[in-house]
Amino acid sequence: MITNFQKQSRKDDTKLLIWVVVIFLLVGWFCTPPGNKFLQICFWGNNTKFFISRITGNSKDTEYIFHRNNAIYLAKMYPKRKTALVEMDKAIKTLPNFASEAELKGLYKDRAEIKLFLGDYKGALNDFINSDMITFNDSLKVAMLFKLSGNYREALSHCNNILNKDSSAYAGFACIAEIYNSVDRPDVALRVWDLAIDRNKNNPRAYVDRAMVKKAMGDLEGYNKDIKTAKEYLPSIDTESSIIDETLHPKMLTLAIR
Repeated sequence: MITNFQKQSRKDDTKLLIWVVVIFLLVGWFCTPPGNKFLQICFWGNNTKFFISRITGNSKDTEYIFHRNNAIYLAKMYPKRKTALVEMDKAIKTLPNFASEAELKGLYKDRAEIKLFLGDYKGALNDFINSDMITFNDSLKVAMLFKLSGNYREALSHCNNILNKDSSAYAGFACIAEIYNSVDRPDVALRVWDLAIDRNKNNPRAYVDRAMVKKAMGDLEGYNKDIKTAKEYLPSIDTESSIIDETLHPKMLTLAIR
């Protein structure tokens, strides 16, 4: 009886040790980068899926999609690293010869979005141009990238494209005002915001942006008045945020996994 008891005790000790090791490993995993473990699991899943497709001989035509998805996961997990761009380069390199030109342009645009998210503004601008797929929603991004490169003429052209499609678009006015602020013409930027508010008097963000221009020009009374009006329309408005900062420093990468 005593011998059996000792054997059972050893088994229990072994199980306990295994559980301690497992828990220790799990805690260690949760405490190591990246912080988003769900993305890491998805990344592992993407690699496992591709490994299986290679074994079965079905990976040749979809390898570029594997690298593209890897790039998105890596950019989201490690926004300060450039490993995602290595994967996007591989995606473009492994694109099958029979793929359409639109597919190639789509990869350039995806890489542009990732580069913007990672802060590579020069690279992002080049890829947006190479993609030849600049949409209405991309115009503000491209305009600000041209502004950063010092090409104000092209920047202003993309700002005007926004207003040509929507004459009351807040993004279009913010775009033009930012260009004139950048060349030290706050007086023109102020007139731009006057026009924006004239076309849409209910937009609290326009009042905040005009207030910032007035403050820069030393008009504190006008600044306080516009901030007060903005808060009347939206009491919870963030008076420190800006569509320009949000455009150049996106907090999220919205590319979808394929």
